[in-house]
Order: sequence, then structure tokens, then C-alpha cells
Amino acid sequence: MIYLLIVLYALLMGAAAIIKRRNLQLSLTAANLLGSLALLCTPYHPLFLPFGLILLFCCALRNGYVLQGHIHLLHVLVRCLLSLYLYFSYTLF
Repeated sequence: MIYLLIVLYALLMGAAAIIKRRNLQLSLTAANLLGSLALLCTPYHPLFLPFGLILLFCCALRNGYVLQGHIHLLHVLVRCLLSLYLYFSYTLF
């Protein structure tokens, strides 16, 4: 079940990066896609999960600045809680 959530999160974040690629810098789009790819590689090595989650979290902060000029604290809180849930669900179960 947790693999399904990780894959779904990775695919959604990758799709969002592709959809918004015209509004984002190439390096930011690449970082988003790299974070998504890292999450998809989690079954091969567990260190891909924290790497991908941290990278996507950092990209989300930067995306907020680039796309809207500021960061929404609620968005940061939801991303942080979702990342923590995925990480601890994967590592504890």
C-alpha cells in the first residue's frame, strides 16, 4: 500500500513539473523530475526515498517563489506532513 502512495506521489509531482515546465527554469524542472525519479527508485534502495522527498520539498519551496512570488505556509505544512507520513510509513512498516 505504501509503495502505491509513493508511486502516486512521484507520478503526480513529475506530471506537475512537466505541465508547468514553461513557467519554471530548466534546472527547477529537472530537479522536480529527479526527485520524482528517485521516489520511483525507492524499491531498489531505501535511500532514494529521503533523497526524493527532500528534493521535492525544496523544489516546492522554490516553485512557490517562482510561480507566485511567495510561499503559502499551509502548502508547506501539508507537504511536510505528507513527506513525513510517507517516510515513516515506509521505514516503520
